[in-house]
Amino acid sequence: MINPQNIIVFDIETQKTFDEVGGVQNREKLGVSYVGVYSYSQQKLFGFFEDDLPILEKILIKEQPLLIGFNSIHFDVPVLQPYFQQLKLASLPQLDILKEIEKVLGHRVKLDNVAQATIHTGKSASGLDAIRWYREGNMDALAKYCLDDVAVTRDVYEYGLRHGRIYYPAGGERRPIEIPWGRTPSIREQLAEAFKKHQQLDIEYFEVDEAGKAKITKRKIEILSFDGERFEAYCHLLNNKSKFTLANVWNIADTGAVFAHQGSLF
Repeated sequence: MINPQNIIVFDIETQKTFDEVGGVQNREKLGVSYVGVYSYSQQKLFGFFEDDLPILEKILIKEQPLLIGFNSIHFDVPVLQPYFQQLKLASLPQLDILKEIEKVLGHRVKLDNVAQATIHTGKSASGLDAIRWYREGNMDALAKYCLDDVAVTRDVYEYGLRHGRIYYPAGGERRPIEIPWGRTPSIREQLAEAFKKHQQLDIEYFEVDEAGKAKITKRKIEILSFDGERFEAYCHLLNNKSKFTLANVWNIADTGAVFAHQGSLF
């Protein structure tokens, strides 16, 4: 069993394009310009330029972490491997989010699309922008973009961990993808239990405006009705009944308080 603290989310940027190295079959020739990682043990984002990669190898050898990425098994790992002399990256436990999506859908989906549908935010630029910044010597922009991607990948993973599903856009809708790394009980199950037992909850919730921009707000709620996908609750912040969507819940916590039967509140 993987220690939940012994996890690294990672992403790489390259020096060259596929066209420049003769196609995807030569991906080991792309060269690495930057590797971004999020360490669960330290709860921090870190970055490694090409010259720093021996340090990263030593860390991975020592920690033997679960590596989490998006298209990491077929891209990040083989591109990064030539820089490591003592460690075979493929020997480490891996969770490739794209690979899990392909198992369910039978096709690939872009990280940006999954992130927009799941956590209402996406990539800040593209891999081609990263190559351009590398060649211009704009290492600050390169590092920021890569670490942004790591944070997005981490948050998609975290959402799946809490919900047991993530989302992708199709036909103008957010459609769920059931994933295997979700923990029990899921947020859906916790909400159902809280409704049944009249438990008061603290929730973190994606508030999405008309332009599609989202921010996470904190609410103290008491659930009045729940159909498995949507719920109505008394919201202490707004001092009224509010409607919520399960898919927009980021996190929840039991306050330890209970409230009177719903019918006595109003």
